[in-house]
Amino acid sequence: MDITKYLDTWAAAYRNDLIENIMPFWMKFGLDRKHGGIYTCLDRDGKLMDSTKSVWFQGRFGFIASYAYNHIEKKQEWLAASKSCIDFIETHCTDIDGHLFFEVTEEGIPLRKRRYVFSECFAAIAMSEYAIASGDKSYARGLSSFSLHPVF
Repeated sequence: MDITKYLDTWAAAYRNDLIENIMPFWMKFGLDRKHGGIYTCLDRDGKLMDSTKSVWFQGRFGFIASYAYNHIEKKQEWLAASKSCIDFIETHCTDIDGHLFFEVTEEGIPLRKRRYVFSECFAAIAMSEYAIASGDKSYARGLSSFSLHPVF
C-alpha cells in the first residue's frame, strides 16, 4: 500500500469516528446545559461519575468543537458547545493572578490549581480556533490576558 492511500484511509477513519462517535457522545452526555462548559468524568455509557470539571478539558473540548466546525461541518451546535466551554473558562476559571485553575466544581468554584500551564494552553487554542470559526477576533486578542508563566 502506498503511503498516500494509507494516510487517506486513516484520515477517513478518524474523521468518521469524530463525526459518528466522539462528537455525538460528548454533545449528548458531556455538555453541562445548566452551568455551562463540559463535564469531564463520564463512564463509557455517558453516566456522570464525578461532577468536577477539569479546566484544561474545557479548553480542549472548546478547541475540538470549533475545529470540527471549521474543518468537518458547519454545525451550529458544535460552535455553541465551544462557546459554552470558553464562556465557562472566562467566567469561572481564571484566578486573580491571570493563571487558570486546574479543576473546579460544576458551578465553577475553584478546587485546585497546578504549577504548569496546561489549562492556559488549551484555553488559548480553543479561543484561537473559536475566533476563526465565529469571526469574532476579540477571542484571539483575549489570549494575552492569560499568564503562560509557570506558577512557582
